[in-house]
Amino acid sequence: MITLDADSRLAVGHLIVRQENEDEYVVGDPATGTFVVVPELGARLVELFAAGRTVAEAAMALEQETGEPIDALDFAEVLVEAGIINDQAEAARAKVWSVSRIPAWVVRPLFGKVAWTFYAGCLLTTLWMFVAEPSLRPTYEDTFVFPDIAASLLLTNVVVVLLTILHEIWHAFAGAAVGVPSQLRLERRGVFPVLETDLSGLWALPPAKRYGPFLAGMGIDSVILFAAVAPRYAWSHGWIELPPGLIRILAMVVLSQVAKLAFQTLAYLRTDMYLVMATATGCNNLHQVTRLSLKRLVRNLRPDEAVILRDANPRDLRVARWYRLLYLAGLIWMVFFALQFVLPSAKVALGWSLGILFGAPIASFYWWEGLLLISFTLLDVTLPLFVVVRNRIRARRAVA
Repeated sequence: MITLDADSRLAVGHLIVRQENEDEYVVGDPATGTFVVVPELGARLVELFAAGRTVAEAAMALEQETGEPIDALDFAEVLVEAGIINDQAEAARAKVWSVSRIPAWVVRPLFGKVAWTFYAGCLLTTLWMFVAEPSLRPTYEDTFVFPDIAASLLLTNVVVVLLTILHEIWHAFAGAAVGVPSQLRLERRGVFPVLETDLSGLWALPPAKRYGPFLAGMGIDSVILFAAVAPRYAWSHGWIELPPGLIRILAMVVLSQVAKLAFQTLAYLRTDMYLVMATATGCNNLHQVTRLSLKRLVRNLRPDEAVILRDANPRDLRVARWYRLLYLAGLIWMVFFALQFVLPSAKVALGWSLGILFGAPIASFYWWEGLLLISFTLLDVTLPLFVVVRNRIRARRAVA
C-alpha cells in the first residue's frame, strides 16, 4: 500500500477523467476497470496531480480557485484505497485477456450498423417462426437428445459451455472494437453459475459507446438461435430433409439459447440488460440501492447498509422506485423457470441415475454413467456456492 503525505506526488497519468452527469465525474484506470465517481473538485484535483503538483500544492491551488480549504490528502487516499493508484497498477494493467488485444479495426465490422441490423433481424425472424409454428418452441424434454440420459446431459453441458464461451468472446470482441480490454471470470447470478467478461473499462467511455459491448453477447445468441430454428422450420414445412438426430440436437440448442436470452433480461441479476438500463438511466449503484430499499420494507437494515441507502445518489433512489417492479418480476421468472425446466429435468436425471446406481452391477458401464450424471447435478448445485465462498475470501483478503 502506498503511504501518502503532503509532499507526495501521485502518478495519475494513466487515469481518465470524464464528466458523467452535471455534477459527477468518473475517475479511473480503463485498463484495470477500476473507477470512482467524484465531484467536480475531485476531478480538478486529479488534473493538478497530473500536472506534477504535490498533494499540498494541489490543495493550495484549488483553495485559491474556490476560496475554500480542500483536504487533498484525504482525496488522494481515497484513490489509493479504491485501487486506482497502487504499487500493483502496472501488473494489473498487463493482466488482460488475449482477445482484448485484437486490433479494433479487425472486429469493428462485427458491431457496425449492418451487423446490428442482422442481429436484430435474426431475433425478430425467430420470434415470428415461434408464433407461426408453436411446435418449434422449447420444452424441458429437449434436453434429452438421446434415449441415454447421461449421454444427453453430457452433450447438453458441452454445447451450453461452448455457446456461453462464444457469448463472452463476442462481448470481448465488442470491447476490443472500442479499445477496452477484458477479463473472463467465473461468477454467479442468483442460483446460476455464469461466465462473465469483465468490461469495466467501458465506464471510461461516453454512455452511447457502451451499449454495443453490453448487447454483443445477445446479438450472437440471436444468430445462433436463428440458425437452430430456421432448419427445423424448413423441415416442418417439408422444404428440406433432416436426420432425426440432428432435429433433436437443434431443439436442444434452441432451448439453451432461449434460456440464455431470457436470462439476460433478468435485470435484477445484473445481467447484460441491467447494464443497459443502468447506463440509460445514468445510475451508479442501482442494483444495491434497489435491493436495500426492498429489504428495508421487510426487515431492518444493518448500520452499513443504512449508510449506503442514506448516501445513495438521488437519481438511483428515483429509478429504484419503479425498478423494484422489474426486480420482483425477475425473481418470479426465476422461480417459474426453475419449476418449468430445472426441477423437471433434475427429477428425471436424478431418478434415472439413482435407479442405475442401485440396480446396475457396481463398476459396470451403466453404474459409471449413473455416477457421472449425479456428479453433473452436484456440480450445478455446488458451483454457485463455490463462487460465493471464493468471493468472500477475496473480499476478506482485500480488507486485510
